[in-house]
Amino acid sequence: FGGAYNQSGSSVQQTTDGGYIITGTRNYPFANGPANGLSDVYLIKTDANGDSLWTKTFGGSVDESGNSVQQTTDGGYIITGMTASFGNGDNDVYLIKTDVNGVSLWTKTFGGSLSDWGSSIQQTTDGGYIITGNTASFGNGGSDVYLIKTDANGDSLWTKTFGGSDGESGFSVQQTNDGGYIITGV
Repeated sequence: FGGAYNQSGSSVQQTTDGGYIITGTRNYPFANGPANGLSDVYLIKTDANGDSLWTKTFGGSVDESGNSVQQTTDGGYIITGMTASFGNGDNDVYLIKTDVNGVSLWTKTFGGSLSDWGSSIQQTTDGGYIITGNTASFGNGGSDVYLIKTDANGDSLWTKTFGGSDGESGFSVQQTNDGGYIITGV
């Protein structure tokens, strides 16, 4: 999947119709990139044989990447990654909710004035979302594990950071049977 320039896939999940949903990053050449920036979130829906049914890109005038995708209970998709085009500055956590056809229903950003990324997302039993990644804007220094809980509309309910004075990052998050969360990273 892709064009003449680098594309990368970061996350894949089988969908309820037996096909697959993939997110990653679609890159464009510097000299003649489209109005939506040098890289965008890339979303690909395939059938059960891996043949593309549709593709979508999301982004602004700078850079975006898609790092994690999950099909939601309404049949649509939730994506997290990074945006440099929107938010509070530098890179921010990017959250995109789409319908079943990959059409954006809403987007949200989380972060501060430094670099923040979303690496993993899961829909939670209350219909909201849990995101992990890393933040240089908040926490104890360097970068810290960033944990964000949202409601079903993507609005933040709370955020937490974990880490010390050097660099930490969360790579994967899941809701546990007791309603809490388990995170792994570095």
